Amino acid sequence: MIFGNLGDMAGMMKKAMEMQKQMKKIKDELSKARYEAEVNGNKVIVNGEMEILEMHAGENLSIKDVKEATNKALKKAKEDAANKLGDVTGGMNIPGLTG
Repeated sequence: MIFGNLGDMAGMMKKAMEMQKQMKKIKDELSKARYEAEVNGNKVIVNGEMEILEMHAGENLSIKDVKEATNKALKKAKEDAANKLGDVTGGMNIPGLTG
């Protein structure tokens, strides 16, 4: 009985290692991904690590519009990350990764 459990444990460890490898690949993809949003000509581009890469001011520069564009771009990035990581984790909510 004990040795049977060791086989299950080895299988679980293998699955955990595969999941870790997949998550690293996704993290690398997200760091290269670009998400953009534009509000009244004010455009913001972020990556999947939630870093602002570029900001372009429209003719009518408005802090409110820049803030809205930034929030929209970040929301796109977060949703994409959650979807990609959710596929790997099987929908489990892992704090700091998926939620």
